[in-house]
Amino acid sequence: MLKLYKVKVLCSSRLPRGWITGSVDLRRNLNLNLGQQLYLSAGNRKVPVQYAGDHDSSSILSLCVANNIQECLMLPLPLTLNLAVDSKTNLYRLGPLVGIFANRFDKLSKPFGEQTSFFRKLGAAASRLNSFCFAFSPGDIDWDNKVIYGSIPPLPSDELSGWQTTTVAFPDVIYDRGLFPRGTQRGAATFARKTLRKYPGLKFFNPAFFGKWKTHRLLSKHETIYRYLPETRLYTSAADIREMLAKHRTVYIKPCGGSSGKGIIRLTSSSCGFIADYRVARELKTTEFTTRDDLINYLTGRMGDRRYIIQQGLELTKLDGSPFDLRILMQKNSQGRWLRTGMAIRVAGQQNFITNLHAGGHAARVSRVLPKTFANPELARKILADIRRLCLLIASWVSIEYNPLFGEIAIDLGIDESGKVWIIELNAVPGRSVFRRIGAAGVQLRAVSRPMEYAFFLAGFRPQTNKD
Repeated sequence: MLKLYKVKVLCSSRLPRGWITGSVDLRRNLNLNLGQQLYLSAGNRKVPVQYAGDHDSSSILSLCVANNIQECLMLPLPLTLNLAVDSKTNLYRLGPLVGIFANRFDKLSKPFGEQTSFFRKLGAAASRLNSFCFAFSPGDIDWDNKVIYGSIPPLPSDELSGWQTTTVAFPDVIYDRGLFPRGTQRGAATFARKTLRKYPGLKFFNPAFFGKWKTHRLLSKHETIYRYLPETRLYTSAADIREMLAKHRTVYIKPCGGSSGKGIIRLTSSSCGFIADYRVARELKTTEFTTRDDLINYLTGRMGDRRYIIQQGLELTKLDGSPFDLRILMQKNSQGRWLRTGMAIRVAGQQNFITNLHAGGHAARVSRVLPKTFANPELARKILADIRRLCLLIASWVSIEYNPLFGEIAIDLGIDESGKVWIIELNAVPGRSVFRRIGAAGVQLRAVSRPMEYAFFLAGFRPQTNKD
């Protein structure tokens, strides 16, 4: 196993090319000898160096490199990093370097849009783990020179400094947070993802998105998980809508690639015909139809050529008259194990059927809502235990069946009035605002730190370091 040390890395123009020096304690810990040849690396960069002696007697482990070494490794020194030592290969790795792949916007204060604040927190989490973190978009990659023009986030407490752009090496690990719209950006993002996934030594986690139909087919393969799925089919013709309405009083029509509750239509059979409910901005709109043919004609015109699923409607349990669901965030830790980071309730807005917070919903604590909606304590405990088992099963199944590099998944579950748990959807690029809204400070901290911890695991580092 690699030995890991916390090291302050400096640069000196006084050192000859290829030379490094270290503090006395660093030399002793690494058992370095004067003139010893070794390899120093960061990300995809590796350079041969020679140990030229001690530069001070401080108890702080420090490493000083010549200018050409800094230029080769492309590190914005000084930095405090982990030094992973592999004595068998004579390789001394600095890092890990973690890149965050995302959309870039033309805003100086928010270069990565609504995710900018989250990325600043990720940068702080990486700093606490003695890692180096930067964000970038497809247009920031120089494929010819194999470098990235990365944006370094200021710490969340730093209100004065802005984001700094610097040339960096390809990282050890990339955390995919890209939500690219249709058009040129999406094409560039697709190319970048495909190329980076094949890049030697680079790990790319959360490397896919969950379309609703793809999710349903994936989860349907598991005998136990299948029992928690509402009946779902891919829309291919009007006959699919007719058949589902004949079986279920309520059905939902959802865009396969939609998010934030956008584009969802709820269809309900009534004594007078059919009712279609849908959202425009945050306002609920309702249209009534006397015949099924009128409804079908309306839907086919509204849906156009987009891909949709048709799903059995669920009679979700209500809180104060509004339906609610649960958002559970599953993440891998520094050992690569799935853990439940947190869970929260999302309640639909008044006279609305969509629980998404962007659609006007609000958040609540599970510990407050379940006992209130299920008066039988034993039933409430059973539901909670069922949810915990199911979420771990889903996360593990996605890793096995779909992609082993998934590092986080948000799972949305519903509970019907009998207490049965249902799977609503999965999200591979989950937000964290629901935990902020319920004041779960510990969950918020874990939700930010675990992606960086998992990056350590993928890079072959560990977050535990030597004592200073």
